[in-house]
Parts: sequence; structure tokens; C-alpha cells
Amino acid sequence: EDKPILKEKIDSYKGRGVFATKPIEKGSFVLEYRGELITKEESDCSEGFDHFYILVWTTTFFSYCVPFSIDASQEDGSLGRLVNDDHKLPNCRMKRIMVDKKPHLCLFAIEDTAIGTEITYNYGDTKWPCDLKHI
Repeated sequence: EDKPILKEKIDSYKGRGVFATKPIEKGSFVLEYRGELITKEESDCSEGFDHFYILVWTTTFFSYCVPFSIDASQEDGSLGRLVNDDHKLPNCRMKRIMVDKKPHLCLFAIEDTAIGTEITYNYGDTKWPCDLKHI
């Protein structure tokens, strides 16, 4: 479950977003971007690219990189899919955490965050939106 220190709110400019209801300390885990782990081929066939992350990592069983996506297009009550992009001054950074050989995309605070502040991170450049090869 998401922490009770966050809530969904509608911003008149951006639409849905995630906002802090309590202060968040720099370096703290904020939330997980959740969704179904699917193959690159499955994501290529999906309609709408709004809530996908392309992941590339080396498995422990093979010596090559395997592309996967996390499909967060379905509403599941979690807040990760609602966090907005900020290329200039994001307050969080996405990190891939491996648990039981499966990736989990987790946001961590890169600065102290005050109550009422929108949670944001840099999605990446326009050529590779949502690409996490760098983590």
C-alpha cells in the first residue's frame, strides 16, 4: 500500500497528481510505481503509451539484456501512476530495486519535501520517455 503521507489531488494545470500530506525527508522512500510486468512485445501491441515504463536489465539466468515493461495503465488504487513529470526541478528520483529477481520501480526523495508539495520526477527525454536504462 502507499504511505498515508501522500494523497491524490487534481491540479488545474496538470490534472491528477500526488501531493505530500506530511513532510518527507531527503533520501526517504516515497512510493512504488506498480503495474503488471510485461514483455517488450506485449507493450508494443498495447494501445496508449501513457503508463508504461521500459526496463532493461540483465537477468541472473542469462548474459544478455531483456527488455520488459511495467504496465500501470489499469487503475489499481495506487498513486505511482499519477506522479507527474518535472524535467527542471524534480523532488524525487526513480530507482529500480530487485526483489526476488523481479524489478520494482521506487521513488525516493532527492530533497526535503514540505506538506502540500507535489511529488514529481524526471521521466526522461522525449526520445526515450520513461526509459530506465540509466538506473
